[in-house]
Amino acid sequence: MIHEIGIKPGGKLPGERPLADRFGCSRNTVREALAALSARGTVEIRTRSGAYLREGALTENAGGEAGIQEAFEALETLGPALVGRTCRMASDAEHERIERVTARLGRALVDRNPYEAWQGLMAFYNVLAGICGNALLSGAVADIAQAGRSCGALIAAPELMPDFLQHFFAEHVEMLQAMRQREIVRATGLAAASIEAFGTMLMGECKIRKPGPVDGPAEGPVGGPSHRPADRLADRVVGWRKGGPDDDA
Repeated sequence: MIHEIGIKPGGKLPGERPLADRFGCSRNTVREALAALSARGTVEIRTRSGAYLREGALTENAGGEAGIQEAFEALETLGPALVGRTCRMASDAEHERIERVTARLGRALVDRNPYEAWQGLMAFYNVLAGICGNALLSGAVADIAQAGRSCGALIAAPELMPDFLQHFFAEHVEMLQAMRQREIVRATGLAAASIEAFGTMLMGECKIRKPGPVDGPAEGPVGGPSHRPADRLADRVVGWRKGGPDDDA
């Protein structure tokens, strides 16, 4: 919808009643959907004013899987190299810093929030790049992080599935232990495995879904959890599928 009616960053979304009429749902569902978009960082809700599209919330690539897939391909190449280099260079104090930044990732996983999980993972690799002391590596990590943040499929993805989540975090923690012990070969192998596990976890939630009736039965990704009506509506308001406009336009 955002693409269809030409809302630009900073622009105001239609009110609750017009959205409810457009999508054939209750105003309560609209209110919950806007709250979900606010939590994802897509819109800003201003008291007594309405909902506004945040600057940088969506890009021309929003709506497809290509952005997040390319970001993962880049991370799969760069991440293990950063882990191996950090194994050789990091002091005990820097290892403690690495473990502290992992706590941010852990909190996002507890919340099962895909967008925040991506942010947490990239904050982790950003710290590694900083320890390596190479500005080009830090710049590459920042570019990968931005590519993921700008992907509408990531912004609009549902909650992470617990089984995938636990598998990823187990790999990640084992990698941290190998890094502490300066087992470079083992740590880099675990880095590759943990990134692959993260990708499996996240990309399973970013599959393109055909929107159905907003207040009807929710159908999530194959093998995935159900999608609340408000979450489905949030997806349709953003119009994040490839090409931008809603199916019902």
